[in-house]
Amino acid sequence: MSAPAPAPALECEPIGVVRTPFETPADAPRQGLETDLEGEIVLAPEYERALEGLAAKKTVEVVWHADRVERSALRVRDGERGVFSTRAPQRPNPICVTTCDVLAVEPPRVTVAGVDMVDDTPVLDLKPSLE
Repeated sequence: MSAPAPAPALECEPIGVVRTPFETPADAPRQGLETDLEGEIVLAPEYERALEGLAAKKTVEVVWHADRVERSALRVRDGERGVFSTRAPQRPNPICVTTCDVLAVEPPRVTVAGVDMVDDTPVLDLKPSLE
């Protein structure tokens, strides 16, 4: 069986950014395990109406682009594991997902807890968590 032909390049525009207290990837907690750490997602004005129906006391999956990590890594943890067997942000397509608690929705801002992103990280999408 031959390998499939490569697909055309994928274009994806951020819907906003997340504001956090973390300046570098080394400053950020791993995997959002410190759930009390707060941040603010700031959407671009054209996406404000997309927040209708999102409310505090819910959880949301924040899909974001780890734009400051190594993209050529295929192995992580000192070469012990292949990147696809981990949740490490260092990967060929550094698209990450973090589950956050919604604390407040005041368009164009969403205040959340459980952030593990660096300040000014591009946000690609918000999806309500399954209940």
